[in-house]
Amino acid sequence: MTKPNVIFIVLDQLRPDRLQYFDEFSALKQRGVFFSKMITYAPYTVGSLHALVSGMYGTHNGVDSYYGCLDFDADHCITLAQYLKESGYCTYADVLSGIIIPHQGFDEVNVHDEYKDDLVSRHARLIERSIKDAPFFLLLHYSKIHTGIIDQVVNQYTDFDEKYFNHTEENTKRYDGFVKGAASYIAGVMGLCGNLGLDENTLFVILTDHGCSLGERPGEKCYGVFTYDYTVTTFACLLYPPALPRNTEIGLQIRSIDIMPTVLDMLGIRVKSGFKPVQGISLMPMISGSDRAERDAFVETAGLSGPFPSPYKPNICAYRTPSWKLIHNAANNTYELYDLKQDPGERTNVFGRHKDIQTDLQAKMRQQGSRVFAQD
Repeated sequence: MTKPNVIFIVLDQLRPDRLQYFDEFSALKQRGVFFSKMITYAPYTVGSLHALVSGMYGTHNGVDSYYGCLDFDADHCITLAQYLKESGYCTYADVLSGIIIPHQGFDEVNVHDEYKDDLVSRHARLIERSIKDAPFFLLLHYSKIHTGIIDQVVNQYTDFDEKYFNHTEENTKRYDGFVKGAASYIAGVMGLCGNLGLDENTLFVILTDHGCSLGERPGEKCYGVFTYDYTVTTFACLLYPPALPRNTEIGLQIRSIDIMPTVLDMLGIRVKSGFKPVQGISLMPMISGSDRAERDAFVETAGLSGPFPSPYKPNICAYRTPSWKLIHNAANNTYELYDLKQDPGERTNVFGRHKDIQTDLQAKMRQQGSRVFAQD
């Protein structure tokens, strides 16, 4: 059996709640399986992508902070690229920065200039070149939303600037302008893949690493400061006609760490023993309908800016079930508990009112082994 190519497309900082306003994303969702409620491990790219390609939280792979990329436990963790390389794939990546993914397993990691490079044409050239090396694995990083936010938000406003935090409508309009560029990118890249005949022999995994603030919480202009849903709820779209259904949306809660074992499962690649165990679980049973159990998720962040900067170690973490979220902030030693069914916007902190629930979630949170609790 011919091995399918694998193309990961990471649309940096794309909120899932904005997809419905763009025809390009609506068309994409109809072509495969769309997971609308995927919880990222970290609401910033470095921690998020290391978790994605290792199938485990940063508490296990070592990358639990902005400056933690050098702490990736390469001796005891095997990445998706390594598994594919050992299975005969040629492996390439094109990213905003060389520090955002572990390099082991990649034949080549390219770094683009977010201000100068046309990513549609750049990634088109990489796809066209990779066809000669089939089967291939590509990890493509679309960084233009990030670029726009840095230029027009981060560099323009302070962390508590009322000109930003009191203007959600204006912020949303600005943000949607960046999303429009991402929609055009997807249309261009997927159109090229179709013209090259890759649709039937390529597994596409299209997702985002984290979301973005539109001014919901003073102190967080963009992402990485807190662990509220507008930055930690993400999405994933999987396309592969020989093995996956079309036009299927799954709203059950999953984790970004589940993507790596799902790909291995689809390709028939077994996880190796003798290394740190993969924490994620394949989504194939959920796709087939034999598993309808939602998955609890652990999240933590290490703010690069904002009111609680801590780029060298995490200081805020959260444990999210489908119905409840507990947040612990070690910087000021506080807890927040949200009833997500009644309060999806996380506006009313009910910590102290549901003792059994918060005790259970506190225990599960501590079981993750986060360095957040070393600061208590």
